[in-house]
Amino acid sequence: MEKLRVKRSTQLGLMISIGVLALVGVGASLWVDHALAPVRAVPAFSVVYVPPGYRATQIADLLAKRGLIRSRFTFIVWTKITGKESHLWAGYYNISGHFSVPFIVKVLTEHTIYSRLVRVTIPEGYSLQQIGDVLEKQELVNATEFVQYVRNDAKLELLAQFPWMVMIPTHNLEGVLYPDTYMFPPSATDRMIVKVLLSAFSRQVLPVWNTASQNATLNFYNTLTLASMIEKEAVLQDEMPIISGVFHNRLAINMPLASDPTVVYALGLAWKQTVLYRDLKVESPYNTYRNRGLPPTPIASPGIAAFKAALAPRDVDYLFFVATPSHDGRHIFTRTYREHLAAQK
Repeated sequence: MEKLRVKRSTQLGLMISIGVLALVGVGASLWVDHALAPVRAVPAFSVVYVPPGYRATQIADLLAKRGLIRSRFTFIVWTKITGKESHLWAGYYNISGHFSVPFIVKVLTEHTIYSRLVRVTIPEGYSLQQIGDVLEKQELVNATEFVQYVRNDAKLELLAQFPWMVMIPTHNLEGVLYPDTYMFPPSATDRMIVKVLLSAFSRQVLPVWNTASQNATLNFYNTLTLASMIEKEAVLQDEMPIISGVFHNRLAINMPLASDPTVVYALGLAWKQTVLYRDLKVESPYNTYRNRGLPPTPIASPGIAAFKAALAPRDVDYLFFVATPSHDGRHIFTRTYREHLAAQK
């Protein structure tokens, strides 16, 4: 009888132990599920940069600080048990808090639309051809095909999404691809990239135009064209309104704008250190030495400062300007051609 009692007691203890272990297991399972689960229920994307050489522990710290994972420990363990620990790539990623830890690891180790975003900086004053070259260097586009798309097809395809483009009297979208820094997935198409740049133009430039257009002396497209010339002529922002004043004065008296950057554009070049007299003879509607008025399109994508300067020129009586001999980016502004020649010496 005593042995039976001991046996039953042992069985009961074993059952209790099994029950406790089961509860612990369930609890641990629930905790793991919670730790792997998304932080948020709705999409909220963040651009995350993983530097080269970062280990899983460092990436876990990075994600935890950004509030994109619940537990750095769980992230590290998951990369170990899935064999992904040594396959985490460096680069830019578009990661959302509504991603689970397993999906974040997938993004960091496989090609997805969120993976390895390419960082592209388009400087102010870059022409369409230069923008195409930058994108091609990042292996996002074929520059020739991209330029042709922007010059011929993009406007018609995207007009419904960007109705303000009715103010552009040509199919050529030179000048409206806004200069800024962008992140693109490696799979980005020409259309996708152009949409992003047009969206930035809509946010940055259109509000300025809508606010000041009632006092503008030029229409939207001519203002944009003039802004592109100011962007290429000016080195210093504080001189932009003065250069704008000079160009407005020349336009008012039908005097050739005689802008070197338009000649460089006519020559099909991105930059030329010295514009020679023979360059001024180039047959092109962009040669503002030979043709009066503005060129037929912008010659580059201006920044917001240049656009504001084109809208609000400084009230000056200058007709000429030339770079200072010190090459500090400043110009000498003069009223007469005689003064202009003296400033060149």
